[in-house]
Parts: sequence; structure tokens; C-alpha cells
Amino acid sequence: MVPRRGAEGPNRPASGERYRAARALAESLSRREIGRGAAAVVLAGSWARGDAYHHSDLDLWVVTNRPGRELFARDSFLVSIARKSPAGLRSELRAPSQVGQVVPAWREAHILADPRGVAARVRRQALRFRWGPLSRACDRYVVRAMLEWGEEAVKLTRLLGEDQLESAAVQRNLLVDALAGIVAVDRRLFYNENGLWEAVGRGRGARWHRFQRRALGLDGASPRRSCEAALDLYGLTVDTLRAPLTPNDRAVLATVRAAWSERVGVRP
Repeated sequence: MVPRRGAEGPNRPASGERYRAARALAESLSRREIGRGAAAVVLAGSWARGDAYHHSDLDLWVVTNRPGRELFARDSFLVSIARKSPAGLRSELRAPSQVGQVVPAWREAHILADPRGVAARVRRQALRFRWGPLSRACDRYVVRAMLEWGEEAVKLTRLLGEDQLESAAVQRNLLVDALAGIVAVDRRLFYNENGLWEAVGRGRGARWHRFQRRALGLDGASPRRSCEAALDLYGLTVDTLRAPLTPNDRAVLATVRAAWSERVGVRP
């Protein structure tokens, strides 16, 4: 774990001393988990990548047949333990909604203990990963997700029409959140857990990025206009999908668009 330099602030980039403390704690917890029967323990996230901040949480993956999650404080660190089965780890590398984040996470992770070689095998899968064999599954996921979120876009239009701006703002956030993940799969993007929206925004061009920033409330637009920008963003995403659409898919998406296109100025 080599710290990267960054701007100072209340939650400043972690010092070398903080990295050493994080590694010592991770190794101590690793020994505990192996002693309890875990097959492997992996350090993931920012402390593994080298871009941690002073208060970044310590992410451990524990390979075990008793999946679950645990969150606790230890030695001034917030520790997050994700317990996953070997089958669960392998399935993540085949899941379109997860693979864009899981593959780079495994490539950058540090294996702390792996007496049976389980984690090493999963890491080799991540290092060998290519999008090609998963392309059809990714396309199916993208189309299904866009159809499902189309219903939520129509709901956002209704909330705006009824002037329920608080509910509309929540719906806007959910929609913009979902669109970034869908676009990442459609464009076969890799990202870490903290950088999805920036990665998608940079990769999709100025217009898409402008709509995303407005929908996230970053350009000073009114709440209503930011909600409308989320609908613009949905429409632009439909127009630029790479995943193939059937005639029925196109008809459904056209019906979704009709719910708001004249009101907010979305153009095909």
C-alpha cells in the first residue's frame, strides 16, 4: 500500500504512518478470521489501491461458507467485512451489474491470507477477464434495466406535474444513480466504488456530462430543472445505447419518452 498525494483537508490523505496502522490491523483481523475457519482474507478498496484518506474505512473480504456483512470500529478505523462464499465470488465475475467494479477491485486487492489458494484463483479470473464472453448478458441487462427505469421516469414526470418536488427530488436521485451503472455496463467501463459518476461523466461526452451534473444539482439549477435534467439524461441514454433493441423495446421506450418529451424538451 503506497499512499498517493492529494489535497489537504479535514479528511486528509492518509499518511505513511496511517497506512502502516491500517496494514497491521488488516493482518491482525486476517489471522483472526483464518483462525475461525475462513478460506482466505483479502484487503480491498482504497487502502489496497493506495488512495485512502485518513478516515477511509478498511474493507476486508473474507472467503467463507457463511456469507454476511459486519461493520465495527477498531483502533480508530471503521472496519467493513464482507463475507462471501467461493461460489458467490465467482458469480460476481459473471454478473453484468457488478463486474465493472469487481474486476478492478480484485486486480488491485491485496491477498492477506489464502492457505487454500481460493482467492488467488479468483484473482487470476479477474486478471484474465475480457468483456467479450459476457457481451450478450451485458446487453440483456442494459435493455432490461432501461425498460424497468422507464417506469420510474414516468413516475418522476407525474410527481413534477403534481408539484411534489421533495418526492420528485428523491426519484431524480434514484434515476440518475441507476443510469450511471447502466451506462457503465453498456460502454463496458471499469470503475472503483467511489468514482462511478465521474468515470461515466468523462466517458460519455460533454452533453451527457452536462445533463448528469445538472441532474445531480451541481450547476445551480432549480430543483424542478434538475429533475427535468434527469429525464433529459434518460432520453439521451436511450438515444445512445449500444445494446441492440427489439421493435418491442423501441415501442416501450418511445411510450416512456412521450410521457415527458414535449414538456421538458427531450429530443430524439
